Amino acid sequence: MKYYLSILLAITITLASCSSDDDANSSILSELTDLEGTPGSTYDESLAQWTSLKNENGRSYIYQTDVSSWTGYGAVTEIKVVNNNVVSRAYQSYMMDGGTGEITFTESYTENEATLGSHQEGASPVTIDDLYNSCVSEYLTVDEENNTIYFNTETNGLLTLCGFVPDFCADDCFTGVSITAFNWID
Repeated sequence: MKYYLSILLAITITLASCSSDDDANSSILSELTDLEGTPGSTYDESLAQWTSLKNENGRSYIYQTDVSSWTGYGAVTEIKVVNNNVVSRAYQSYMMDGGTGEITFTESYTENEATLGSHQEGASPVTIDDLYNSCVSEYLTVDEENNTIYFNTETNGLLTLCGFVPDFCADDCFTGVSITAFNWID
């Protein structure tokens, strides 16, 4: 299952950085630093490192989360946070042809502070602090006997994956958050 999640994550990261001259097939998302999470840090270590990173770099950043399916469907949501407040959200969904690998963007939107949260599709417009809170309260607390729990961080300690997959679930069963790209902003 971890291998499957890694492949889907790699595909989504690749899609987030793709662009084309064709407006119907171009990305509205920023080019950010791709993250490659690995197991190793504990939740508490990661949270402490995130707090330290915010103190060193400021409280303004952009991050991307993703969802993807074995069917070829996927979506990336980009959240912009300034002074620890969400100020924009961009969303882009796509379909990938399994035979050719061709990607077609199917839907996109951009929200600003005035319209934030006006679309249902995409990840919630929340800060990474909020993601840490939901990680520990909603995803790391599920029954370990009936679920496989995932918690991965970037080498600098930043949370990249937190969630779970119910045992014996075959397709598209991950519940949680996956941060696939991140950059600090001024």
